[in-house]
Amino acid sequence: MLRRLVVWLQVRNPLTKILCVALADLFTLTIAVFFSYVLRISDFQLPAWEKLPLYLLAPFLSIASAGIAGVYKSAARSFTEDVERRLLYSQIIVPLIWAFLLLFFNLSGFARSVVVIYGIFAVLLMILIRRVAAATFNIGNSEAIPQRDQTPVIIYGTGRHGIQLAETLKRQGRFRPVAFLDTDYTLLNRTMLGLKVNAIEDISSVLARTGAREVIIAKAELSRSNRRVLVEKLLDKGLLVKTIPDIDEMLDGKFDINAVRPIKLEDLLGRDPVPPDQVLMEKAVRGMSILVTGAGGSIGSEIVRQVEPFGPTKIVMIDNNEFALFEINRDMEKRQRGDASDCNLIPLLADILDEARIKQIITSHKVDVVFHAAAYKHVRMVQENAVAGIRNNVWGTKIVAEAALDLGVKLFVLVSTDKAVRPTSIMGASKRVAELVVQALAKLKRRKTIFTIVRFGNVLGSTGSVVPLFREQISKGGPVQVTDPDVTRYFMLIPEAAQLVVQAGAMARGGEVFVLDMGEPVRIQDLAETMIELAGLTRKSAANPNGDIEIVYSGLRDGEKMYEELQIGSDVSATSHQRIMNSMEFSLNQAKLNKYLEDKVVWKNQQKLIQTVMELAKMSQ
Repeated sequence: MLRRLVVWLQVRNPLTKILCVALADLFTLTIAVFFSYVLRISDFQLPAWEKLPLYLLAPFLSIASAGIAGVYKSAARSFTEDVERRLLYSQIIVPLIWAFLLLFFNLSGFARSVVVIYGIFAVLLMILIRRVAAATFNIGNSEAIPQRDQTPVIIYGTGRHGIQLAETLKRQGRFRPVAFLDTDYTLLNRTMLGLKVNAIEDISSVLARTGAREVIIAKAELSRSNRRVLVEKLLDKGLLVKTIPDIDEMLDGKFDINAVRPIKLEDLLGRDPVPPDQVLMEKAVRGMSILVTGAGGSIGSEIVRQVEPFGPTKIVMIDNNEFALFEINRDMEKRQRGDASDCNLIPLLADILDEARIKQIITSHKVDVVFHAAAYKHVRMVQENAVAGIRNNVWGTKIVAEAALDLGVKLFVLVSTDKAVRPTSIMGASKRVAELVVQALAKLKRRKTIFTIVRFGNVLGSTGSVVPLFREQISKGGPVQVTDPDVTRYFMLIPEAAQLVVQAGAMARGGEVFVLDMGEPVRIQDLAETMIELAGLTRKSAANPNGDIEIVYSGLRDGEKMYEELQIGSDVSATSHQRIMNSMEFSLNQAKLNKYLEDKVVWKNQQKLIQTVMELAKMSQ
């Protein structure tokens, strides 16, 4: 019978469930009033009929107060310390309101000490009924998965996040928490929720005692650097490491344990994020009509996402890839429905080499700011398709930048790359020449447009980057192909890079090459090994012939470098932003640059074109 009632309640809609809980509270609180009255008069009888409404006022006050405190928003099976605290606070005030009403309306013949007794009974009974309900629902869940089929897990963190996670795991059955890990030595060897708190140094004995092979990190305040050290220790023990995506959902009683995910490379690499400077973000885009070229790409699409909350009137998104443009437009429309934003989104299929089309877009949409992120960026692809890469990266930048100048755009920001510094590839050289184009325009007198450049290294997960490639190779069982064991690259998270591009634009006065602080370079082999371990696998090598994934070396391809650099020369100064530096670099005037770029002979001969671009890039180092 109880099982049927539990199943019946589980499939009801939320409103029905709330009504059932409120009715149960009304019944329980009415009993609380009755017993309070009986204790007060020391006689087992009901109050006089004409006084009965005064006594029955209390249950309705209690239910209203609990509702205002959000107690009824929490699922019955999720009765946590947070909900219990809200319930307690909501009921403390009920006796005060009840007593005030009795005094204000001068209602005589009422045993006022009942108010205090009722307050105690109300809290105890409301907590009791919820604990019984939670236990009932969770018994139903635990019966579905026998303990032998549950996965034993260790929880790192004993704060409210860790406690909440342990309670959730116990209720939802698929995982079985067996121990806590923490670095707070005041808690070591104590028991919380029946689980022992252990030091991270004791992980080996914990594993031997519990048989756990998984750890879930539930410490929101853990910095990236500390998280990286912790994960390395856990991975060395052969553990599968997971983390919690959104702790706020869990604290609201809505957390779904299926949302616990394996820890990602992005959680470990890079620095702790610096919140964007709202003043700089707004200065760059508020009230402006924004044009983002390459809006379907990794950086372009993230620039769109980052600027939209800061009040632009319009974001014109152009790309020559239909599907990529469709995806960012769909994503932004979904976001706007949730945020009730009034920013106008304009997705336009366009080629940056189409000068007339670019000018028509800037004119018709009265563009104020251009973020030029459109580029061919894959080193090998541009190396093998040199003319197309140079036309897009150099001539395309020239067309968009000169259109911005001619039509009075306020700000033009070129998104560049560390491969433009002392380039050995055609892609890097083409981006350096694109920088020269923008620098030359910035030198012009009586110009209205501010031209600036933002240069940075790789971003994690971008199209054509090594991280998605490694993930694909690992998912297929390997091998993972690394060019050289000593090759290094800079990495940054895409949202941070996009935010810094926008903030650098706000600081521009004209002609700057802003260089982003990328942190320390990362060995690509270390990156591959970490990704293998995060997948719960081991590297196959001579020392470990039974490993899962082998790393093989392909050698550096044409145009690839052992390491990348971020600035030309050493004349670098700080800016008002800790992650943005200003690099003073050589540039050419527009007349000299155009002598090379507008030579029709150069563009008709592929070898001559490549030679010219490489010479220009070398000349400017």
